[in-house]
Amino acid sequence: MDVQSVLSLSRVTQVRQLKAEISKLKSENMRLHDENASLLAHLDMAIAAAVDLSLVGEGGRFIIIDGWNMILGARKRAADRKELLGQVRELVAQRPQDFVWIVYDGPKRSSVSEGRIRVSYTGGTGPHRADKLVCDFLRMARLRADTTKIELRTSDIDFLKEANRILNKA
Repeated sequence: MDVQSVLSLSRVTQVRQLKAEISKLKSENMRLHDENASLLAHLDMAIAAAVDLSLVGEGGRFIIIDGWNMILGARKRAADRKELLGQVRELVAQRPQDFVWIVYDGPKRSSVSEGRIRVSYTGGTGPHRADKLVCDFLRMARLRADTTKIELRTSDIDFLKEANRILNKA
């Protein structure tokens, strides 16, 4: 093997390393891009929920419902979204001082209000997007010292532990 071959082999190795690094950086850039989009989507939904929370009067509760968990979880409370919304409507009719926010993972970000009920879909892809949205909201509410009225309804133990940690309840 002559010097020229050694130099060529060294350059090929270096190019392979650079290509691997570029691939790694592209992947990281895509992850950060998706995370940024998620945070922007969460911000406007969290601000809307913060306004809703501020409107809850004395004796009222701001109830956050982990939508899919209540429908698909091991201890489900409803057969589908329509039934869950019907249950929430009954709850608000019985306790008009409460506000209920149902949060679902969903591919398209959206949020609609119906009186004292808000239903939000996180948008994006990946697991636990609704959990992340709710935890982001809880952090904001904690910073505002406005957590005493918040009640989270989920049977997801890990999510509940994280929410309680954020709210300093555990």
